[in-house]
Amino acid sequence: MTNTIKLEISLTQAIVICLPCDKNDIYSVTNVSLRYIRDENEYDLFVNDYIIEALKSLNNILTKALNCELEIKGNYIEKGVGYFHNIYAHELWTTDNFDVDDPAEDFLVWSTPTEIGNETYIYNIQDHIHLEISPLYKWNSNFPDDESEYQTFEEFMNQHKIIDRIHIKRGTALLWQKVCQELMEIAILNDRK
Repeated sequence: MTNTIKLEISLTQAIVICLPCDKNDIYSVTNVSLRYIRDENEYDLFVNDYIIEALKSLNNILTKALNCELEIKGNYIEKGVGYFHNIYAHELWTTDNFDVDDPAEDFLVWSTPTEIGNETYIYNIQDHIHLEISPLYKWNSNFPDDESEYQTFEEFMNQHKIIDRIHIKRGTALLWQKVCQELMEIAILNDRK
């Protein structure tokens, strides 16, 4: 049985938390998945990992975004943070250069396993909160079972497009924080039983 909790963005957009149990029965180590739904499309954002990790990450980054502490560089706006994070990750894999700064360090909320290849970021653009979902290059460390799926890094970057970038209203961000805090409270109380 799967229960869901929606973090609504609009009538056609939401982040859905998929719980394996009733929300009152969760623990910090309950495995959950999160998906972004837009119209008929679904994208995995967080896959089969501890709920406390998903919630803490979202809650903490929303606090910073609500305080306008996550302003991105102007040159990141058009292509998105994900584009530049892909360049950073690829450079790490191919050169082992650890002196390069991670452009997503302050903005990364969730990352899926490489075979899924989605990353979620939250940041400010001119004091407005934005959620970005971006594809991640899948073949830095291994090749697909089906070679027809493989793309070179250059091909991937030439075709790179943000999956979605959504302006999150302040009231929506506060509501999401309330949900996160409520669920974390339930999990922590259940951990103590």
